[in-house]
Amino acid sequence: MKSSIISTGSYRPKQVVSNFDFEGIMETSDAWIVQRTGIRQRLFEDESSVRMATEAARNALENLDASSIDCIIVATYTPDSFIPTIANQVRAHLGITNPIPSFDINAACSGFVYAYQTAHAYIASGIYKRILVVGVDFNSRYLDFSDRATSILFGDGAGAIVMEAGITGSIDCILGGETDTLETIRMQNMSDHGNPFVSRPLTDSSYFEMKGAEVFKFAVRVMESSVHAILERNKLTSEDVDLVISHQANQRILDSGARALKMPKEKFLSNVAEVGNTSSASVPLLLDEANRKGQLKPGMKIILVAFGGGLTYGTALLEWVA
Repeated sequence: MKSSIISTGSYRPKQVVSNFDFEGIMETSDAWIVQRTGIRQRLFEDESSVRMATEAARNALENLDASSIDCIIVATYTPDSFIPTIANQVRAHLGITNPIPSFDINAACSGFVYAYQTAHAYIASGIYKRILVVGVDFNSRYLDFSDRATSILFGDGAGAIVMEAGITGSIDCILGGETDTLETIRMQNMSDHGNPFVSRPLTDSSYFEMKGAEVFKFAVRVMESSVHAILERNKLTSEDVDLVISHQANQRILDSGARALKMPKEKFLSNVAEVGNTSSASVPLLLDEANRKGQLKPGMKIILVAFGGGLTYGTALLEWVA
């Protein structure tokens, strides 16, 4: 049994922060940021991850009955609280009273593809029939705005899809991970409190930290290898792919990935210039944007690919239905 995406939705925060705004708080310039990242602005949330996730979910459910959802999965590394989860709170805000399962997963920027495959497995096995999947991250509240290397890259946002069983849709998915021996991407638990009965070192920094050069090399390498692997496994070539919707980390990564895969850059959709790196939200945000612009046509073969902390990565091949 296959699973199909039957609707999409997204939420973009209202606060626009341009590269010129960063010129006022640190030594940088619009030209420097654009040359290295392709980012011109990013959007910052002023409330919560739950608000963003709920609005994206409502957007995806605008033509569907929320009570028909029988499972909610949220991909995030920035929950407002560990208990209750974002998914628990989204269920409440949507007014769903059925005792359906709702839970968060964390695979950093790869989270949405992990959640997509989890939802597919549930549907394919017949356990659930219609699943709401959300990717959301509130990156800005974990950024060190004295660190030019990271703070210029990230924005906030949420994207959502609804999946159900179908005769076409999901084709294949590859999830993977490597040990981050160099600690290239790291964020400590910011709620590390002392214990009078145990002596141990406490967290001294809760800011997001990243070694950009190492992440760049990892991202391009796994994008190429995982896309090649999924195409080979399904006896396809890059020419059979209509569009690639990749994690929007950096325009240079997208361009390098296209060159490595020998695909036209036009096949790699991008909105990183307008929203920045939105982590778990980036793939569903772009998916919804493309869907609402009419860029996704039934029968198109589409690749979703993401990479992030952990180190994690995921690539999904699907035939568009919605």
